[in-house]
Amino acid sequence: MTFGKSKTNSVATPPYLLEIIRNEFGEFFDPCPLNREFDKTKDVDGLSIKWKRVNYCNPPYNSAKPWVLKAKLEQDRGNTTILLLKLSTLGTQYMKVFANTAELRVFSHKLAFPGYQGIARFTNVFLIFHADKRLAGTVKYISHMPCS
Repeated sequence: MTFGKSKTNSVATPPYLLEIIRNEFGEFFDPCPLNREFDKTKDVDGLSIKWKRVNYCNPPYNSAKPWVLKAKLEQDRGNTTILLLKLSTLGTQYMKVFANTAELRVFSHKLAFPGYQGIARFTNVFLIFHADKRLAGTVKYISHMPCS
């Protein structure tokens, strides 16, 4: 596969990003695991279940909003959630709502996703809803690249 017009909005998280998350937050629950064959009549809907203490979510980019809203709800329940999103997903409305409750980490480099040739044409971010709301309202830049 190549980047351009993707046939799916669901892509696997680069393994080095999962390692970064585990190193900082420990083990996590993924309420939205990659499932290109998702069938809402057979599969568990991550939006309708309780999440764990620490969660990581790489939602489909075309329907990120309900996942962001759920992450905020989980923060209010005392849970931490890290979301991998396109920067363009976080429009003005998102930032007005979440700027004071979440941390934003912007990747200074474009990501390469497993199964695709080349790098993405868009910028990604981690939007982090910390349970204790520490670092809420902060913006950081992630500048390191994976080791080859």
